[in-house]
Amino acid sequence: MIKAKKICSKCRKVKGISCICVKPKAFENINKDNYSFYNSRAWRKLSKHYKLKHPLCVSCENQGRVTPSQVTDHITPIDKGGAKWDSSNFQALCHKCHNKKTASSRKA
Repeated sequence: MIKAKKICSKCRKVKGISCICVKPKAFENINKDNYSFYNSRAWRKLSKHYKLKHPLCVSCENQGRVTPSQVTDHITPIDKGGAKWDSSNFQALCHKCHNKKTASSRKA
């Protein structure tokens, strides 16, 4: 099967080959202390285990939708005093719900 080439929305060239746009850095808006935490092997392992135990997005479930979980989210963010390793501070979310929650908490 041949993969379709993705076109950059800014410069309209093939991504990764002739695209001249600067690629966004992963976690560019994240606190440096949190960056090392979220990239630690211990967090990735715990997050994976939590998502296996909680396979559905809790926010979507509350709205009557069934969506697989993709992110282990801290209910109270770490930089606002939330516990890093306490599973009672975790919730399983899909990317869309996680992005909405993160955006709304940044505005506040």
